[in-house]
Formats: sequence, C-alpha cells, structure tokens
Amino acid sequence: MPTAFQKELVTLAHRLADLCALVAIALEEATRSVLESDPTLGGRAREEAAAVAALGAACEDQAGALLALHAPREEEVKAVLAAVHIAGEVTRMGGLAREVADARGVVPEPVRPVVARLGAQAAGAARALRELLGGGDGGGVGDAVALAGEVERELREWAGGPEWPFGVRAAVDVVLLGAVHARFAAMAARVARRAAGFVPVGA
Repeated sequence: MPTAFQKELVTLAHRLADLCALVAIALEEATRSVLESDPTLGGRAREEAAAVAALGAACEDQAGALLALHAPREEEVKAVLAAVHIAGEVTRMGGLAREVADARGVVPEPVRPVVARLGAQAAGAARALRELLGGGDGGGVGDAVALAGEVERELREWAGGPEWPFGVRAAVDVVLLGAVHARFAAMAARVARRAAGFVPVGA
C-alpha cells in the first residue's frame, strides 16, 4: 500500500503535469498574439505566464513541505529535489512565453507559418511533458524538441540569407523570436531528463 509520502508525491506529480499544460497554453497564446498582432491575446498570455509562476511556486512549497513533514528515504529525497527543479524550470518556461508575448515588431506575413510551426512544436514539447509527468512514456518530448530545433534553424538561415526580402530589423526580430522558442523547447528537454528521476517514485 502506498505510504502517505508516496500519495503526496503522486499529487505533486499531477500538479507539475498541470503546470506543463498551463505553460503550453501560455506559449500558444503568446505566439498567436505576435502573429496576429493581437494585444488581447498578448494580455491573456501574460496572465497565463503569471499563473505558471504562481503554480510553480506552490509546487516548490509542496515539495518543501514533503521534506519537512516526513522522513523520506534517500531515493525519495532525490525525487522531491527533482520536483523542485522541474517546477523551477517550467516556471522559467513561463517567463519565456511572456517574452514572446512582449515581442515587438510585426512578423512578415510570409514568415508567419514558419513561426507558427515553431510555436506549435515548442508547445508540443510542454504537452508531452504533461503526459510524462502524468505517468506516460514522454516519448513525444524528444520528437517535439528536435522538430522545434529544425524549424528554428530554418528560420534563422532564411532570415540571414540573401533571399530574405524584409530588411535587417525584421530579420533581427524573427531570429530573436525563434531563439526564445528554441530556449523554451530546450528547457522542456531538461525537464524531461529531470522527470526520469521523479516519475517512478510513488507510481
């Protein structure tokens, strides 16, 4: 029978899964707000990023309480520390979603489908994390991260190449936008590695 500690750890895993779902929504709305130049969507994305920060802090507090109120074994301590790191990383992903929402400049119309694909793959990595923390195999994380990297390179090479027709300022803006999405996906990959030391405990 699961111990009280293990039950609370499973509850924490579910909250972390919710955190990943929330950060995916924040990035999706932030990306749409930039592509559509929609301040309302941008405001919603900022609200979602703030909610990510609040839930991430709550997850860290819950992890601290687990250590304070129980006498966990060594492997359980490692699992709780992994949860703290996961909450912190996903919170930082929320900060990156806010950066996207705050991006200045208009994305040229022909470039928007590429940025939309990049946003979809990066958000997909966060959704795959949700599945992993919910007890799934998380196999989609690596695929989404790899695809996000490919799209970001495509965008960077296009913006820096001789066929780019939209000027230097637009090139800089879209390269920076792509870099933020790529960092979001890279953080998702780090979280997936952390989760390998967290998910099995209390399952």
